[in-house]
Amino acid sequence: MSATKKSIFACALTLLGLSAIGLFLWSARPRSAALSAREHLLQTLGSEIARLRPNSRVLVLSNPFAETAGAFDEKTQFEQAAIQGLRKGLGKGSSVSIVFPEVRPEYLATPDSIAIPSDSRTPLSFVIQPASIDRLADAHPDCDVIVSLIGLPVGVSELKIWSEKDPRAFALLMPDLRVIGPPTETRTAFQRGKILAAVYEDPASAQPLIITKTNIATILEERPQILSY
Repeated sequence: MSATKKSIFACALTLLGLSAIGLFLWSARPRSAALSAREHLLQTLGSEIARLRPNSRVLVLSNPFAETAGAFDEKTQFEQAAIQGLRKGLGKGSSVSIVFPEVRPEYLATPDSIAIPSDSRTPLSFVIQPASIDRLADAHPDCDVIVSLIGLPVGVSELKIWSEKDPRAFALLMPDLRVIGPPTETRTAFQRGKILAAVYEDPASAQPLIITKTNIATILEERPQILSY
């Protein structure tokens, strides 16, 4: 091969490599933006928890399907981004323990046996075994705030930790609050402190929107669709 042909071949390989890198970066950009947004949401929620309950011990309910997924799996990356953001928001005064609730055995056996609303932001709410959350909470009695990255389970009102006598509170990432019941039940959950805070991405601004007992009534009256109502 002549020197000229070698030069042309080398240039072609370089261009091919640059094109491949460019394609990779272009395809990764949407996921990177989504991961950053998720981290930002959880950092905002963590900051609110730190404000309302300083130096809390936090129990994180994470995606059970991410527990055995690989490091490069999308589920794993989104859970890691969320937990990283939460730690940033909480600051050094709080501790974080991560657990994975159980999935309903009937869903594992026959996924179509569980009806999941197509518009739900937290489809795992419908496939999580509620009793497993009580068991995980009992295994971590020192944790006073339970942060769920996967919503509240259907049947949450039957949980021991949902009772008024239990001092522990939930903080939630974009939950589908229809699982609690009608809007009046959701409002009561915030007012009695069972839901400490919830964070959503505001459709109007694309920025984190924190909901607490101070603004839940307004949100339910003016923007109930944010809460999935």
